[in-house]
Amino acid sequence: MLDWRTRAAHDHQIIHDHIAWYGEHSAQRLFTKSFVAAVHCLAGLGHLGFGYTTWGQA
Repeated sequence: MLDWRTRAAHDHQIIHDHIAWYGEHSAQRLFTKSFVAAVHCLAGLGHLGFGYTTWGQA
């Protein structure tokens, strides 16, 4: 598990991929809630945004 966290610290795409496959709750358990939140902030999202809006695909 520590290896995944180390890799994710260098490549944030690992977090985004994990969320896409397993969901944000799983990512928060694996990588810690604060780390996932930090990745979202660094990505400029502030929330999940995989190209979808409330009215359809962006």
